[in-house]
Amino acid sequence: MRRRLLTAMLLTAIVAVVGFGLPLALAVQTLYRDEALLVLSQRASEAVVAVPATFAKDNDPPEFPDFGPDVHAALYGRDGRRLQGQGPDTADEPVRQALGGSGAARTDDLVVAVPVSDAERVVAAVRVSTPVGAVDARTRRTWAAMAGLAALVLAAAGLIAAVRSRSLARPLAQLCDDAAAVGAGNQLPARDDTGVPEIAAVRAALDAAAGQLSAALERERAFSADLAHQLRTPLTSLRLRLETEQLAPSNPELLVSELLGDADRLEQTVDDLLLLARDTSGPRPVHALATSVREAGQRWTPAAAAAGRELSVELEPHLPWVAVSSAALRQVLDVLLDNALRHGSGQVTLSAARVGTGAVVSVSDQGTRRLDSDGVFVRRAGAASGTGIGLALARRLAEAEDMRLVLAEPGPGPAFHLVLRSAGQQLPR
Repeated sequence: MRRRLLTAMLLTAIVAVVGFGLPLALAVQTLYRDEALLVLSQRASEAVVAVPATFAKDNDPPEFPDFGPDVHAALYGRDGRRLQGQGPDTADEPVRQALGGSGAARTDDLVVAVPVSDAERVVAAVRVSTPVGAVDARTRRTWAAMAGLAALVLAAAGLIAAVRSRSLARPLAQLCDDAAAVGAGNQLPARDDTGVPEIAAVRAALDAAAGQLSAALERERAFSADLAHQLRTPLTSLRLRLETEQLAPSNPELLVSELLGDADRLEQTVDDLLLLARDTSGPRPVHALATSVREAGQRWTPAAAAAGRELSVELEPHLPWVAVSSAALRQVLDVLLDNALRHGSGQVTLSAARVGTGAVVSVSDQGTRRLDSDGVFVRRAGAASGTGIGLALARRLAEAEDMRLVLAEPGPGPAFHLVLRSAGQQLPR
């Protein structure tokens, strides 16, 4: 990539130098020839002045000024013969034009010829010339200087292109690495500002994509862990019923009914977690809190009885209607009741009471343990024992639905409170 950038920059500089240099070189050549003709015209005028007034009568030879080694002056008579000076023996085209009464110049071999008049009559012509090689030598020297300057410009352009291509190639290579990191699900490393808005925009888009992908992967991991945790209890209940029936066969119709109930619970748990994993937001249907709490008590009464425990459901009258996801509320209550039956002891109490404009649902037991108010909601590793993932899931679901789950009484006799807002109200922060 860096080589391509460097090549493109150098080619651009070369095209610019050639495109500007060639016309300039041709212009310099034309300029030097025009300057040489102008100088020759001045020298020719000086030579005409040097021709004496008696030349037409007495043929007195003139004394031309010294014009230097590269300027040759010659005097031609009316018959076209060279009378003195350096030049062709007979008149060439510029001299013939001058003898005809008009000055002439020729750029091919740098010749200027002017007439010499006496009483408005052309009596001779002065021819002044300079070798083309002298002007061409000056032109070549200028071209050499221009070529050297162009080489310096290209060298500077190459140096700038090398530095710039490095500064552009590095962030582009970093973008490539970042894109690979996003594809692998890794976090993006911190990068310095490149000063290129387009690269910064692509980097910001990659950061956003990485954040979304990381959040999606986190939800997938959390869903897998939550699903495993929430399915453990109904699967255990299902296995326990099958093992009990295997050891002491009883009423098969009752067993089938109970197994179907456990299967329905498994299906409901999977449906709830799939719905919550989609992480969709929008208006929630309003439903009666008393109904949800009563159904939770009915679901867990058989499990409590099978464990030799009592589940007491206490509902105040006139509980408010709530606008939360019924799936989230069901899962939170299931986690709290499962936690009380699995890790607590004695009677489990599920109660709901109106508090202000909202309500509080409480789950407590008579256990002697004392819970850590800060660590009880921390998700633990899969190999850890005790509470952890279930309560962490419950709090996450509660917060997503604008509910609040707190450990109101750490123990003995721990109690969890789920605070809900009534429909149309919002919990204070």
